[in-house]
Amino acid sequence: MFYRFARFLLKIIFKIKYKLIVHGNTKLPNTPLIICANHINLWDPILLAIIFDRPIRFMAKKELFENRFLGFLLNKFGAFPVDRENVNIKTIKDSIKLVKNNEVLGIFPEGTRVKTVSEDNMKTGVAMIASRSGADVIPVFINSDYKFRSTVEVFIREKIEISSFDDISKDIKNKEITKAIYKNIYKVN
Repeated sequence: MFYRFARFLLKIIFKIKYKLIVHGNTKLPNTPLIICANHINLWDPILLAIIFDRPIRFMAKKELFENRFLGFLLNKFGAFPVDRENVNIKTIKDSIKLVKNNEVLGIFPEGTRVKTVSEDNMKTGVAMIASRSGADVIPVFINSDYKFRSTVEVFIREKIEISSFDDISKDIKNKEITKAIYKNIYKVN
């Protein structure tokens, strides 16, 4: 209930602040999914939450939860903390369980906001979660400077079916999934 009400209010605020253009399908299949997007601004998780029709549970850096009010809001939105410096096995297991429970997990696979696009920025954690949970991945590219009344353009890419990586040996599987996510977000060859 809180999520839907807050999402409604944030949609209004977003429409006042920005011109939103979305390319692609915002209706998510009712299957285990991971949304992976580039991360350029603090508004990115809010943007993804308001454009997609299913609630998204985001991984968020643990430092955000140190502020009591912000931590309260993040918990209400279903976000959960992750220590980016020491990602522990519990975080990975909780993420896999969440996705196996048919929830949508939101991850920024570069781990933080980045200014320079590079495959080296990508973390393999999302590939491990997708591989172990069997969840497909929907890559998303966000393009904006988020200035008042500027255009925020979102490109929802084709779903990456994790089962298509089943024949790849385990020692390179996560690397190949990570590479595919990167290539699909940024549309590079």
